[in-house]
Amino acid sequence: MIGTCVLAVMLALPPSHEAPPTAFLTYESGVLVGVDWAERHGSSLHTRSVLTQSHVIDARIELRDDETAVRSMVVLTAAGSAPGKPIERSFGGDAIYWSDMTPSSIEQAVLRARVLDHASVRLAGASLFRDSRSDVEVTRVDSTDWIVSCHRKRYEVLTDRLGRMLSATLPEFGVTIERREGFGAERYPLWPPNSSPPDGGYGASDVSIRAPQGHVLAGTLTIPSARGPFPAAVLITGLSPNNRNEGQPPWMPLRDIADALTRAGVAVLRVDDRGVGESTGDRASSTTFDEADDVRTEVAWLRARPGIDRRRIALVGYSEGGLIAPMVAAGDSTIDAIVTLAGPGVSGPEVARYQIEAAVVRDTSIAPSGREAEIRRQLADTLTARERSYLAIDPMQYARRVRCPALILHGATDLHVPARSAERLAWAMRAAGNRNVTVRIFPGVSHSLLYDPIGLNSEWVYLPAFLTAPGILETMSAWLAARLNVPRAAH
Repeated sequence: MIGTCVLAVMLALPPSHEAPPTAFLTYESGVLVGVDWAERHGSSLHTRSVLTQSHVIDARIELRDDETAVRSMVVLTAAGSAPGKPIERSFGGDAIYWSDMTPSSIEQAVLRARVLDHASVRLAGASLFRDSRSDVEVTRVDSTDWIVSCHRKRYEVLTDRLGRMLSATLPEFGVTIERREGFGAERYPLWPPNSSPPDGGYGASDVSIRAPQGHVLAGTLTIPSARGPFPAAVLITGLSPNNRNEGQPPWMPLRDIADALTRAGVAVLRVDDRGVGESTGDRASSTTFDEADDVRTEVAWLRARPGIDRRRIALVGYSEGGLIAPMVAAGDSTIDAIVTLAGPGVSGPEVARYQIEAAVVRDTSIAPSGREAEIRRQLADTLTARERSYLAIDPMQYARRVRCPALILHGATDLHVPARSAERLAWAMRAAGNRNVTVRIFPGVSHSLLYDPIGLNSEWVYLPAFLTAPGILETMSAWLAARLNVPRAAH
């Protein structure tokens, strides 16, 4: 086994071959979103990358003298879960290892380029997880400055004179990567997805809510550490079958939102969709209207819970949830505020065509003359009950009936729901007499709520960080704290 081989090599090396442990810290807009601990012993490299305190990539890589990779073994683990099955890979003689989630691979690209000693080189970057390769281009600016490009991202890299990476930046993403010595794992502890945060900033508990239809909605309730009663927010998921976090580690936008709001003094309820995760019921037959009913059940449950101020309940909906929040608020005048995130403000068919067209136009394998036919073909695909329901709903009919304060947030590079939806929703609300409607558009943010200038579904998995855009979290937290009258001392 490679793990045994690498360990034996590491143990056999004399101390003079050992380099001190190094940590590469990744920041997004100044927020620490990941740490990659890299320790090299001669030709053996051990890297442990942790993203959003929840996703662990533990890799052992054997290197050649020319800095190409021989073989690797990787174990993926979600915080609080058992380690996954080891993934073993062997590489050809010309490949470096590459992972967008492992910043030490940027350093490895520079070290390989130094061996080749050309002004600009194109390297084969072999994945640690699957049998695939990507082009990695390295350009020497001077003896310590480099440009490393892969997956449409351009890292501006600073090294020392031995090629060791000191920092890297992705300016268009607001990302910086910094080398630190002596940064221990205890300074970036693991955080299971549904648990209280390691710093004890607030409490989290599992809850079960029985719906009138007979199914059970399982979720997490987070409670501020201050003294209640607290205002509360219900988070509403998007169109696909989703757990309470709207994703798996490291991308969990609803956990990010719950964290930000709870620290701002707002209790937050988020649940697994009907028939998903720990929730029971039939997901296959459920519609947008069924999920709206589930949200009403969650609101009623919150209002009856001790420690919650029943008069201060808000709804926060993402994507399809940005349609459901106005639907529920339109029929419940006691909802105190709503927030929509990438919610639709155009008809369902327009959303469908917008999504498909964005992907087809950017697909280089489809000739321009064949694009319209491909768009029509995809539009004709069979839909689920949920998709048919969603596409048949006119968002405007509900927006016009929203009377509570509304915050409408949208990313400028959203290729799933057009950004013009935001102002359409706002003007529908205002035209009907709602005078408390705020719109914010975030440059460079995609439908994933991540900084992503490209915006395609096929591209965001290559991003270097997975924290919901800090600007969105800050705007939402401040706005809701003000609308729900959270005392300043509570946040």
